[in-house]
Amino acid sequence: MKKSPLILALTAILLPACQSPLDQQIIEDQDAQLQAQHESQRRMQREIERARIQNATLQEQLDYEQSRTAEMESRMRAQEAALAERDAEVEKLAGRLRGTGVDVERRGDFIVLNLPSGLTFPSGKADLTESGREALQAVADALNADYSGRVLWVEGHTDNQQPKKSGWQSNLELSVERAMNVAEYMQSELGVPQEHLRVSGHGEFAPKAGNDTPEGREANRRVEILVLN
Repeated sequence: MKKSPLILALTAILLPACQSPLDQQIIEDQDAQLQAQHESQRRMQREIERARIQNATLQEQLDYEQSRTAEMESRMRAQEAALAERDAEVEKLAGRLRGTGVDVERRGDFIVLNLPSGLTFPSGKADLTESGREALQAVADALNADYSGRVLWVEGHTDNQQPKKSGWQSNLELSVERAMNVAEYMQSELGVPQEHLRVSGHGEFAPKAGNDTPEGREANRRVEILVLN
């Protein structure tokens, strides 16, 4: 016998009411567990996304640091190569001037030729000696061969002993006059173009060594030729 629609409707309405409190609690607990699981999944997804972003940022930082390290290493290799080239340049020039009494060194980016006053000038005088002219001939030959077109600074230096019987008013005056005579001889007798020469005198104010010993004072009495790049 078929049930009437009215009976079916009443059954559907009464079924929830027939559930026990325990069944209702179980259903609520299951719903809460499902919600907790969903929240845990969402939390894990957020953590995964945050970790992905952090990894991407760290990778960018790593790529940047590696790029900067590679650039610094490249610059260091270039600087080392340039220094090695300049050292070789100094060694070559020193070899050409060996035996002339002229010392060669690199000072920063400059090549410096050191002409001791004992080689180039009598004591307290600014007139070139014969040995000084010979040394300058060798210097000019080397510079004209390998450094044509370079600017040359000719600088005079003295010790701190004040001139007494030489007639000079000061060591500064003596150092300037010696530098001028060296530059004029290089230009007029040795073919160094005048426009490539610069002259300055420092007197006792740029010592190379201490002035408290004879050896130090001797080292300070000099004319230097700086070869600029």
